[in-house]
Amino acid sequence: MSWTTHEQAPALGTPLCPLAEVPDGEGRGFTFGVEPFPFRIFVVWRESEVWGYVNSCPHNRTPLNFHPDKFVTYDKTHILCSVHFALFEYDDGFCIDGPCAGQSLESVPVELREGMICIAEE
Repeated sequence: MSWTTHEQAPALGTPLCPLAEVPDGEGRGFTFGVEPFPFRIFVVWRESEVWGYVNSCPHNRTPLNFHPDKFVTYDKTHILCSVHFALFEYDDGFCIDGPCAGQSLESVPVELREGMICIAEE
C-alpha cells in the first residue's frame, strides 16, 4: 500500500516547515489526522539534501522515534529506529542493520520551494 492511499495523507504540494527548522543531519516529524490512525511522516536534512519517509519501521510498523523529532543516531550518520535500533541510510531509507536489515522505509517525495520543505508535487 502506498502512502498516498492513506486516508489521512497530506495532499501533494503540502508545505511542511521551513528548512531552517530542521538542523543539518537531523529530522522533524509531522502528524496528519487524528488517533487512532493518524498518518505520520518525517523529513531528514543532511548536506544540502532533504528526504521524507513514512514514520513506520518495516520491522513491526511502529513509529521510529520515542521523542519528538529524534530520528537519527547520535553521530548523525544514520536514521535510527529507537524501538529496535535498526539503522537506515538517509538517501534511500535502506536498512543496513537491525531486525529489518535489507528492507527499506517507505519514501515520501519532498522538495524545497523557496526555503520551505513541501510534499513534492509529482
